[in-house]
Amino acid sequence: MINLKKELYQLVKKDDSVFDFIQEHALDGFSYENEMDRWRNPKFWLTLGYEYPEDLHEGNILFDPKINTDFASNEIQDSIIQFKHRKGTCLYMRCQSLPIKNEKGEIFRILKGYTKISNREKTTLNELKIEEHLIQLKKRDDVLEKINSIALIGYWDYDLVNDKINWSSITKVIHELPLDYEPSLETAINFYVKGESRNRIISAIENAISLGQSYDLELQIKTKKNNLKWVRSIGKANFTDGICSSIYGTFQDITLEKENTTALSIEKEKLKSVIQSTNSGTWQWNVQTDETEHNELWAKILGYTLEEIQPINTEKWISLVHPDDIEISNQCIKDCFERKNEFYQCEYRMKHKDGHWVWVMDKGKVISWTKEGSPLLMFGTHTDISEQKKKLQRNILFIEKTPTAIAMFDTKMNYLAVSEKWKMDYGLTDIDIIGKSHYEIFPEIGEEWKQIHQSCLAGEIHRKEEDKFVRLDGTVQWLKWEDKPWYNDDNSIGGIIMFTEDITERKKTEEQLNISEEAFRGNFENAAIGMALLNEKGQWLKVNNHLCQLIGYSESELMQLTFQDITHPDDLEADLTLLHELIEGKRNFYHMEKRYFCKNGSIVYIILAASIVRDELGNTLYFISQIIDITAQKMAEKKLAETINKIQGILDSSTQVSIIGTDLQGTITSFNKGAENLLGYSKEEVLQVQTPALIHVCEELLQREEQILAETGNPIKGFEVFVYEASKGNFETREWTYVKKNGDQFPVQLTVTAIKTNDEISGYLGIAVDISHIKKAEKEIQSLLHVTKDQNERLKNFAHIVSHNLRSHSGNMGMMLELLLFENPELANNELIELLGVASNNLKETIQHLNEVVLINTSITDHLVNLNLNQFIESTISNLSAIAIMDDVTIHNTIHSSINVQGIPAYIESILLNFITNGIKYRSKERESYIKIYSSCENEYTLLHIEDNGIGIDLKKNRDKLFGMYKTFSDNIDARGIGLFITKNQIEAIGGKVEVKSELNIGTTFTIYFKKDLK
Repeated sequence: MINLKKELYQLVKKDDSVFDFIQEHALDGFSYENEMDRWRNPKFWLTLGYEYPEDLHEGNILFDPKINTDFASNEIQDSIIQFKHRKGTCLYMRCQSLPIKNEKGEIFRILKGYTKISNREKTTLNELKIEEHLIQLKKRDDVLEKINSIALIGYWDYDLVNDKINWSSITKVIHELPLDYEPSLETAINFYVKGESRNRIISAIENAISLGQSYDLELQIKTKKNNLKWVRSIGKANFTDGICSSIYGTFQDITLEKENTTALSIEKEKLKSVIQSTNSGTWQWNVQTDETEHNELWAKILGYTLEEIQPINTEKWISLVHPDDIEISNQCIKDCFERKNEFYQCEYRMKHKDGHWVWVMDKGKVISWTKEGSPLLMFGTHTDISEQKKKLQRNILFIEKTPTAIAMFDTKMNYLAVSEKWKMDYGLTDIDIIGKSHYEIFPEIGEEWKQIHQSCLAGEIHRKEEDKFVRLDGTVQWLKWEDKPWYNDDNSIGGIIMFTEDITERKKTEEQLNISEEAFRGNFENAAIGMALLNEKGQWLKVNNHLCQLIGYSESELMQLTFQDITHPDDLEADLTLLHELIEGKRNFYHMEKRYFCKNGSIVYIILAASIVRDELGNTLYFISQIIDITAQKMAEKKLAETINKIQGILDSSTQVSIIGTDLQGTITSFNKGAENLLGYSKEEVLQVQTPALIHVCEELLQREEQILAETGNPIKGFEVFVYEASKGNFETREWTYVKKNGDQFPVQLTVTAIKTNDEISGYLGIAVDISHIKKAEKEIQSLLHVTKDQNERLKNFAHIVSHNLRSHSGNMGMMLELLLFENPELANNELIELLGVASNNLKETIQHLNEVVLINTSITDHLVNLNLNQFIESTISNLSAIAIMDDVTIHNTIHSSINVQGIPAYIESILLNFITNGIKYRSKERESYIKIYSSCENEYTLLHIEDNGIGIDLKKNRDKLFGMYKTFSDNIDARGIGLFITKNQIEAIGGKVEVKSELNIGTTFTIYFKKDLK
């Protein structure tokens, strides 16, 4: 069903005669059908009382058979068909059937137009039936009911003798009365609306009684329920012996019919408005008699009234048509008369009343033929397409000027316009191809291409990134192409636009980059820059997507503006001046920089290139504007200016830093305030006069000249030394000696760099800082270092002497005590001897500790090696396993086997042994004891964490003396206070450090920082 509807709408667009048929014969609806299916429009259903067609079924509407498509002729078939109205009444409609043929001339569709039979025709039918029955069975209710069931109309009669009115049940229903209601003449009259309706019915009844006149009236009543209805009342008098004895008639509700009539009037007005809005004239031509009919719009297109231009015949038409177009039109008419084309369609020029030419689109169709097959009656429309032609001309000019290969065709594939690139690519520069068929120019075009063209003419777009095209001479051409339809103002397809790019060379070499589809097209919409068409008033006629994106407006929004609306006020006068020069022919185009206001209020900087397009008479058609966004460039220029100002400010503000710039020849080009202060020269003395060699010590230059000569064999002199150093990257920063104007010399930290422009060296910049105070401080530091080194050596010697001598004396004392006890064993229990033994052992232990401290401090210069931390930990745990088991302490080692640190093996063993032993020694006896060993990383260190849950340390009291010599922090009788002191010194000796976290009765964590392994 939907397909039939769409098909009919497309047919109406293509064939004006179908539209005219519907307009003339389908006042109350139409249907479009084939042998299998049919579609009826909403007006048809409304005529039958159905507001929503989905509420009904085809079987409810009765008696409309599908017509066999095997027509005997092409003429319209006429018939009368009976339908059943939704309210139950019988409805007669005249049906006009128009055969629709396919391309083969076969009838495959039927278009039916329905028009309700007039009231008078229905009255005739009803009156014949009613009168025949009423004469015989006038007073018999059963006969009246039969009439009612057949006619589906209420009836009534008025007995004047007995002054009694009888209404049928349907008459009562129409009045919205109960079926037992008994009417009287007065109450019956009162149902009619006061005024015209009531006056007319009273007058009609009086005339029927007195004169015997029948009546047929359409009047308005107000029902019992106060509803207004339109009714048709028919009455006829019955006379006995010359005296009216009764009146009888029918009563019909025609409210819906009235409403439909009103709706029809509205539809007719709409149709009239559509015709007027399309600005199309209509014409009808009797080909055999040369008689014509034209509407007012037809004459108005040419500037005349219809009366002014009468009579309109073939001779008058020829006098109005442009001489160059008559032959074209005659050929189109001939093709239509010979049935080569079903429709006549031709564009040509006609002379306006004021003398100019008007382009018209003339369409027509032969709607009837003579028995001999000659055209009889032809109907058509006339549409002014002058504006469309102007737009087409603009497109043609645009295509001719575009740098890409573009061709524009009409629906018959005749050339309308081509670009110069098209002619060049296809070797057509010396051939006039406008108006000629594409297939005539390229006879090698195959059926596949023709099908593509037909598909485009049906609305499709085809494109290929690369396609092989074999020319008639056998040469092969590779193309990137796109074919798409172009549209007229009425949205109909006017032809095809072909975009092509010859990529043969790229295919041969396979070296060119893939060209994007947008660049290939090169057309207006997809240009890489903003493009627009404007009229003389500055109104935007057409804009491309790039411009919309650039300034933030949609195309529809820009259509409401002019370029003046978005141009910066400071730029507008110059732009308008150049535009007027363009219009006056003083220039062909112009370029300028200007600013646009974007929709969001921001400003974009652009380069505008504008040119003018004129018609064949030299009148301005439109302007072509090309807009390039240079906002980024302008912002870069602004930043560059700011940077230059900043640099100049830095140069001027650097009063203690010498900054000297030169060109490639070494001539000084910049000399800042700092250089003036340090060197004593003024800027005026050296700029564009001297080179930096002026301020350098000759000996240093000579020495470096000799070195460069030895290295390269090139005799480089003076300023060339700095050029050489900077170009080689050797002169980034070094100490040098400057010579002041007065001859004084002072050391500087000098940096020489090359100044580059577009990756090419354009000069050199030397930045120097006076380091005299630094050199003085270095000398003082060197002196202090010598003194400190001498003192350290003396302290080491003293420590070795003390350690060696005390150890000798301690050993002698111990030996003498052992000899004394050997010779006098009874003295072993002597209290003094015991005390002397304890003192001797303590002295020996003290001397041993002192010796270890000395060894630590003197071994810093030993080479550190990479040690596997996990191996040392496992070895220490193994050595202490018996003690750990005895004291019930669990040791957990989670150090990864891949971790290495820098150290000395003896120190690492001592450090691990000391910390793990302390964890066992100072365990808590109140809980199960453990020691956890794990690691982490921090910058260049590997951190070893040794955590226990022992008795802990009060860090608030003991943090500052924790690692002091002979400092103890528990009641353990074995504590000596030397272990942590030695361990801390060992850690620091190998470049590490130690930290501690501890809480009483919770535990202690020592964190040792080892240097990471050497890579």
